Amino acid sequence: MSRTGTEIKKSTTRRVLALLKDYKRVVVALLFLVLLSSAFDITVPFISQKLIDRLIAFFTGGGIAPISVLLWSAVGILVATVLARFLKSLYDYRLFKLVTTVEDQLRYRTYEKYLRLHSLFHHGVSSGQIIGRIDRGGVGMYAVLNDIIGHNLLPPLTVFLAVFAVLIYKNPLIGAVVFIPLPIYIFAVRKLTQRIYEIERRVNEQFDAVNKEEYDVAGNVLTVKKFAQEQVEIETQRKLRNKARQIQYEAEHLWAIMENIQTAIGTTGRIAVIILAGFLVVRGSATIGEFVLYITLQNMAYSPLAQLSNVLPRMRRNLGRSEKMFEILDEPVSVVDKPHAVALPPFAQHIDFQDMSFSYQGSGKKHRALRNIRLRIPAGTTVALVGRSGSGKTTFINLLLRSFDPTEGAILIDDYDLRDVTQDSLRSQMAVVPQEVDLFSRTIRENIAYGRPQVPDAELIRAAKTALAHDFIMKLEHGYDTVVGERGIKLSGGERQRIGIARAVLRDPRILILDEATSHLDSESERLIQKATKDLIKNRTSFIIAHRLSTVIHADLILVFKQGTIEAMGTHAELMKKSPTYQLLHDLQFQDA
Repeated sequence: MSRTGTEIKKSTTRRVLALLKDYKRVVVALLFLVLLSSAFDITVPFISQKLIDRLIAFFTGGGIAPISVLLWSAVGILVATVLARFLKSLYDYRLFKLVTTVEDQLRYRTYEKYLRLHSLFHHGVSSGQIIGRIDRGGVGMYAVLNDIIGHNLLPPLTVFLAVFAVLIYKNPLIGAVVFIPLPIYIFAVRKLTQRIYEIERRVNEQFDAVNKEEYDVAGNVLTVKKFAQEQVEIETQRKLRNKARQIQYEAEHLWAIMENIQTAIGTTGRIAVIILAGFLVVRGSATIGEFVLYITLQNMAYSPLAQLSNVLPRMRRNLGRSEKMFEILDEPVSVVDKPHAVALPPFAQHIDFQDMSFSYQGSGKKHRALRNIRLRIPAGTTVALVGRSGSGKTTFINLLLRSFDPTEGAILIDDYDLRDVTQDSLRSQMAVVPQEVDLFSRTIRENIAYGRPQVPDAELIRAAKTALAHDFIMKLEHGYDTVVGERGIKLSGGERQRIGIARAVLRDPRILILDEATSHLDSESERLIQKATKDLIKNRTSFIIAHRLSTVIHADLILVFKQGTIEAMGTHAELMKKSPTYQLLHDLQFQDA
């Protein structure tokens, strides 16, 4: 069942407040500071009331001038004000430290969860959209906590309740008149705030789309320039943002209505207190000083009401942002280590695929990506994977990497089921050189040493030389300290590929995966890459995915994939005799020759 907006809001509010459970002592200390500073604030009107009454008594009845009362009142007001300000300053600092600490922890938790989520999740979302959610969610969480614990809600409401208690003690009728507008206001704006919350959820979704488009265009800015689409992308961005703003304006209109309601109720309450207090003075039931006291306390009490028109919508807006962040935290992790998972010993014997099948979520058994895969691969074997796009080659490799688990059957390395070993111990024995090598906007040294940051320079350079990358690196202005730019944009495709191979060499894996590593390069770059990988695959178990049969024709074992099954396996010569798919691929690629 889907939850209503109110249920979601309450759930999100509880989760935000639950972030404070590890800081109960700090929260209690903050509450104590609020109560103490509020007490000093309320003291000032009482001192003023006594002073006013004494001065009026002097002017009407004569006698000795109340100089001492005047001086002591001035000192009392000064001390109360200074102490209140000091306590508020201390409160400000402690509050800021608490909220920023909680915000940072929530950001770290969400970022960690994002990195640990399964590959299918990352394939299905935009990284820009997720980073935008984390950023806005952190800001939203800070705003909610600051509004609830900070100066916009809790301290004013503390003052309101303290004033109400004092007025009930002094004059219950005045206290009732001061209190009644608050529940009336909350009841009046309840429906409006619910509508605002729903609108803000739509606003957040629309701005997610804006961020997604921005990141997408920024990541392909050179393509935009090559096709002279700058103006088109600018217009697209303008339309998306305008659509988000139009939705946002709906909420702004409702906020304006709320402010008018608040002003009308608040003004009515003030007038009622002035009339009632004045009537009491006329009847002789209250002094002028008490009249001023009532008006002053009423003004102090109504400041929360004046802020609610801003605080409640802001809270709802930021709860919506925080909710998007919590959605990332709530995303289930499909691949997790078992509680008693063991470290995989160094791979030395064989890899077994035992009746393995896999279906992507929601596809069902009729649409399996892989079906009934059964084979044993001895250690040290070079295995080639060929077949048309979508035949299951990449899924096969992802299952070996344990990006996800088989739907049926199992994968064993040296008789250890991959589901029974830790992911770190499995992947520490593997290295992948993908079709598009992913580089960070860091130095070449940092990119090659990724995963081994403390590696000696001599070993790193040796890996670069093995990958035939050292010479071109040394020709760069800053050599190994050259920053390669976003996604390695300053390097050519072949250079990025060799950096990826150097990274794999440095990792010294027992299992090497080359995922179509040369399919998009020119002949010269492909020749260099093949030469660089020749020594790398020696004495290792290697899996090579390639559309060009020339790159795998000498593999020890070739697996021919067709519609999620292995049609045939064997050497090149054997497959030319028994595999129609392999024969077709061979004829298509070598017909001109």
